[in-house]
Amino acid sequence: MTEDLKTLRLEGALTIKTATETRDLLLAALREAKAAGRHLEVDIAEDCDCDLTLPQLLLSARESAAKEGVSLLIRAAGRGAFHTTLERAGLSAAISGGSLTTMNGDQR
Repeated sequence: MTEDLKTLRLEGALTIKTATETRDLLLAALREAKAAGRHLEVDIAEDCDCDLTLPQLLLSARESAAKEGVSLLIRAAGRGAFHTTLERAGLSAAISGGSLTTMNGDQR
């Protein structure tokens, strides 16, 4: 983690059943990043258990961050569960277009 980057690591169950907890983590991290004048990086574990709730929460978090003047970067493994969820949902263009994630440190 660099000095101007706040990192939130998301792992484990990231599904509809844990949506409230995940949302609360995202909002708290966003508040902390804003208060510290930092960018927010969300690092998604490769072996997480996720469904479409996670991309929805992240898209909402990106909108909220933009309104607050905080840059939000999403980092996920190129072939992890999050990537597979996006592909199955037909959202792989979000990866190739670079609008949602940074995979393995590279904007994709």
